[in-house]
Amino acid sequence: MVEHRPQARPKEHGSELEREFELERMILFSDAIFAIAITLMVIDVKWPDISNGIQGVDLYTLLRPTIFQFIVFGLSFFFIGRSWSQHLRLCRLLRRYDQGLINYNLLYLFFIVIFPFTASGVVAHVDTGFILPLFLYSFNLAAVPVMHFLIIRYILRKKPELSVAAEAEEKKYIYVRGLYASSVMVALFLLIILVAILSAGNPSYMAYVYLLIPLGLRFAGSKAKKYKPKG
Repeated sequence: MVEHRPQARPKEHGSELEREFELERMILFSDAIFAIAITLMVIDVKWPDISNGIQGVDLYTLLRPTIFQFIVFGLSFFFIGRSWSQHLRLCRLLRRYDQGLINYNLLYLFFIVIFPFTASGVVAHVDTGFILPLFLYSFNLAAVPVMHFLIIRYILRKKPELSVAAEAEEKKYIYVRGLYASSVMVALFLLIILVAILSAGNPSYMAYVYLLIPLGLRFAGSKAKKYKPKG
């Protein structure tokens, strides 16, 4: 009579729990990077020095640097918050990870965490005619959705086994929305370069293009809305 040995189910179960814990650590690490980046953004928003009082001082001239700092902070806050929201929605579809996903995610987080650096360059040099910080900040704005789309494509197309088996409509919506958003931001980055060439590097004209970013992202969202799952 052949003796049947029981399979080592507890070990497999324990291994699966360990994988879930490691996946949760990756997501929590990402959340921490978002929180740090979005908090550091506000450090550059400072009140002007009013040591001699404000009598006879043009308030607009006095407050103009602070106003501009807050506009850049608001734009970056909106953009980082939106990126976190989309990253969270994508992570809900994950059931495992691999080294490729870790590498993509780290590169994505790199462009998130340098936002305070690129934004501070814009604030410090916008009035000097030094346009390199504007290019870096614009590139940063474009790189985040591009990297997010590459993560989406890696999870949903190249390594579909990393995601849950169901949620086909949700996956399609996330993929299409990521494609539209990254395309819009790359187009706006190229537009900024074109404006810089045509305006002989005038940072004032380049700054106006940033007003198109919320409109561009709204347009991308409306184009992808027809793929959004109901309910």
